[in-house]
Amino acid sequence: VPMARGPLGGEPVAGGAWGSSAIGGKDLLLNSGVDGGGAAAEPPHEARGEMGEMDELNARLDHHTNDPALARSTAGLPTTPFVPQPAAGAPAGGTTMPLQQAIMPTTVHMPLASANAGEGLPETFWRAGPEARAKQVIDHAIAGAGPKVFAVAPSDLAKPRPRMQQCFVASVVDAFGDGGEEGELDTYEEETNDSAEARVFKNWAASLGLKLNMKDLFSDSCSGIVLLKVMERLQPGSVDWGRVEGTPKNKYETVANCNYAVKVAKELGLKLTGISGQDISEGKEKLMLAVWWQLMRKDFMQFLDELDMDQAHVLTWANAQVAKSGTDIQLGRFGDKAIRSGVYLLQLMRAVAPHAVDEAHIKPGLTELERQLNAKLAISTAHKMGARVFCGWQDILEARPKLMLSMVAAVMSVYLKTNSYTKDDVLREMRQGSVALG
Repeated sequence: VPMARGPLGGEPVAGGAWGSSAIGGKDLLLNSGVDGGGAAAEPPHEARGEMGEMDELNARLDHHTNDPALARSTAGLPTTPFVPQPAAGAPAGGTTMPLQQAIMPTTVHMPLASANAGEGLPETFWRAGPEARAKQVIDHAIAGAGPKVFAVAPSDLAKPRPRMQQCFVASVVDAFGDGGEEGELDTYEEETNDSAEARVFKNWAASLGLKLNMKDLFSDSCSGIVLLKVMERLQPGSVDWGRVEGTPKNKYETVANCNYAVKVAKELGLKLTGISGQDISEGKEKLMLAVWWQLMRKDFMQFLDELDMDQAHVLTWANAQVAKSGTDIQLGRFGDKAIRSGVYLLQLMRAVAPHAVDEAHIKPGLTELERQLNAKLAISTAHKMGARVFCGWQDILEARPKLMLSMVAAVMSVYLKTNSYTKDDVLREMRQGSVALG
């Protein structure tokens, strides 16, 4: 995901606050740069003399008129520049600013500063509490970028949930740019290297619990190590790590890793006709997509075997769970058009893991935008509740039967683990609930 300057990029933000790269995996805290005596702390060497993103925005707004306060008011911003405040109760001698306190003002200013900005923020925003402000931030971002914005709840920004905050801020940066020169930052859709298929495979890999932290499917796979980790996850003991060069120093070691990955894949039963370790090391996209598809398909088949439920039982169980929520949507099959709104899946997830999704954030699904937002929220909710993810949000809009089966079955798997249920327990529960199994 393209990164912006400021809090996410390691450059200064307003008021002397200095940030580290959240997406890069560093601590998700920003030093406010205020010591006990009120003097600004010294910034990092690489950032000295640089203008913070908020300072830059303040200067750009004031530059367009002789009356800075008027310029800021017209843009929907407070008439005085934003200066981050130290965290309440912080000890003297340096303070640490919570992530949401540092990122929320910047997140709001990005869409306002862009050409696609809305009408600005109401004055009440600056007086609202953390969750109320977070909700306005999310609503404002969605109004400007729609489904490009990563689906989060206000509590995800107002509470310390780093991964959700990272994804939200990155999507806003991606949608609105960083306030630099026109064309300086491309949008996610313009990056042809990250196809819809690649995003699906990254979603699936992320749901395996391996902490791969992949940014690009192809470049991160070409050493062979990521593929080997996935294979070991699918069949423990299948990889002899003594034969793997953990940090390949040259192309020969890299190709050796990839050749071994191909060997292990074939031993697992994958059909890799015409694919060599050299192809993987060179990052040939079509061939690498074929490898990832084979891996995901194997996991999907193993997953269904472990679940040991036929489609009729999975569908009947899901309909019963959704009915308990008070929603009158029922599916006749997994390719049913009713699933396209995303409401069914979200209500199912809410029934299984109430903490994972707030009903207030589920849209009616009457418009294309609402359906897209629901579909994206369903994918992020599946990750949050620890479910396997075998599809992308676009697949929900298309109601692809096998992939919808995989989504519902993954939610059912979470239900079984949460309640320590077996197949017989679920069937007994459905019978006791007077649910006809046909």
